[in-house]
Amino acid sequence: MADIFRFIKLISLLFMKLLHILLSLVGLGVLVSCKKSGYETKNGSVYYKDYRLREADVASFNALNDVFAADKNRAYYRGIALTGSDGASFRALNEQYGKDKASVFYCANYIDFKLFETKRRDVIHPISAADANSFEVIQDDYAKDKFRCYNKETGFAVKDIASFQPLDYNFGKDNQTAYFNLTPIAGSCGRSFSVLSRNFSKDNQHVYYASTLMDGSATSTIQRINLAKPDSFTIVGLYYATDQGNVYYQNNRLPSADPASFRQWDQSEINYATDNTHIYFQGNLIAEADKASFRLLPDFYAQDVKTVFYKHNSLSDTDVTSFTVLEYGYAKDTKQVYYNGKVLKKADPASFALVDNEAGRDAADKHHSYKEGKLVKPD
Repeated sequence: MADIFRFIKLISLLFMKLLHILLSLVGLGVLVSCKKSGYETKNGSVYYKDYRLREADVASFNALNDVFAADKNRAYYRGIALTGSDGASFRALNEQYGKDKASVFYCANYIDFKLFETKRRDVIHPISAADANSFEVIQDDYAKDKFRCYNKETGFAVKDIASFQPLDYNFGKDNQTAYFNLTPIAGSCGRSFSVLSRNFSKDNQHVYYASTLMDGSATSTIQRINLAKPDSFTIVGLYYATDQGNVYYQNNRLPSADPASFRQWDQSEINYATDNTHIYFQGNLIAEADKASFRLLPDFYAQDVKTVFYKHNSLSDTDVTSFTVLEYGYAKDTKQVYYNGKVLKKADPASFALVDNEAGRDAADKHHSYKEGKLVKPD
């Protein structure tokens, strides 16, 4: 009887294993059969994914890659006919650029984020100024013809077209000069130019800092860092760097900092830094800080054994032992309430607390309500 039970158990285990394998194969088959990519011809028509190309000529239709295709009449990008294109001579150069005997096209597909809607959208840009005969892709969104270089659909002049190469973070270079945001960097040496990070770059003569000015237009600029020595220039943080004799925050020198011991606070805290004797916030020395006891708090607050700081400024008349950061820029001790380092003179610290889920206010005490540090009147 025991042998029979062992046999039945063995058969059951084999059956379960076989069933698991079959289900895995079926699942894989479902995944493969459900996956659709690019163009296909079925039932006498051409489709891009689920979209039928009604104007396509089936007999001459040819998929060039996952996004570009052509028939004897016209070319297509993701199923969209390219107006003015010549299908017979059209070639896909990569998944962004295509050209025919007379025209060049830049095409892209992007995610359009909206409040209640997220869609993928296609953009198609004929590049009217491009010379189709000499047009070729350099890399990804960069291309060139015999007259100029291109980034996406935008043409830009370079000093030496043949040697131009794109670099990271909107940089580029040729044998003569370097470029940032498609514009030459004045006085730069292209042959020796290298990108060190999103912000810092250098050649054999100068060091440069690139910044984005968030003024509504997100304008990017690049500046030479005066006095910086390229041969010893080293990045020590997102915005901090050193050379043999100096420390820099962005494009400004920190005159009191020691380059040998200087470091960013840590990998995630990019605004604070230290050397053997001092603490820094961005480009500012926190002169009063006691380095041994200094610690960071949320929302740009910090403290040591005797002082509370907001960014690089010390807060007067604070009680270090009771100081507490609340949230959203608010903090308090037994004597005062603060918002972004400023004292809220009418606030009562004993009863002051944050208010959740109310549009008209974010904090209150027993006397007043506040919104972003300002007094608000009750409805």
